[in-house]
Order: sequence, then structure tokens, then C-alpha cells
Amino acid sequence: MGRLDNSRWKLSLAGFTAFVIATIIYLITGPNIPGILGFLTAAIVLFILNAAYVLYTNKKSVD
Repeated sequence: MGRLDNSRWKLSLAGFTAFVIATIIYLITGPNIPGILGFLTAAIVLFILNAAYVLYTNKKSVD
């Protein structure tokens, strides 16, 4: 995969990091279910978009 600077999965890593930070904030501040679900939704959307981008660029580079 190489260095993180050149990684195409950087966007997914950012989404996962946002979800982890939101979970830690949730554990510190108490129940905030809509906020956590928002961060989880954002992380899932970022992962799906980034996976589609990576698969598209892989397919494009093969052609």
C-alpha cells in the first residue's frame, strides 16, 4: 500500500477516525445518539465513496 501520503484510502481513514473520535466524545459526554449516528453515517458514506473511487481508478488503469 505504500506510504499514507500516497494512499488512495486516505478518505476512508479520515471517516473511520471521525467515527472513533465521536465515540470517545460520546463516552466522555454521555448519550448523544443522533450525533454518533451522524458520524457513523458520514464514515460509512466516506468509505463507500472512496472504495468506489479506488475500484474505478483500478479498472481505469487496467484498460
